[in-house]
Amino acid sequence: SLPEAGPGGSWSTCAIGCNKDPPQDVAHVQFKSRIAFKLVWAPTKDNAFDTFVLVDDDGKLLAKGKPSSGKLPIMQERMTN
Repeated sequence: SLPEAGPGGSWSTCAIGCNKDPPQDVAHVQFKSRIAFKLVWAPTKDNAFDTFVLVDDDGKLLAKGKPSSGKLPIMQERMTN
């Protein structure tokens, strides 16, 4: 937990509104929390969007990868993520 937020912690997966400044998503507004990480699908040379990056709340790169199962969300979801 962040000392300034008090004891405990929570998880929230709703990111609707996190693109606003200041963020207006459930995690920031209701729970007063920060984003631990966000998975963002990245365009590739062939625009397959089959690789992803994990970034923190400030956009710092934490990791990158490609699903090992070969199963991907539909293209529209990956492109708009």
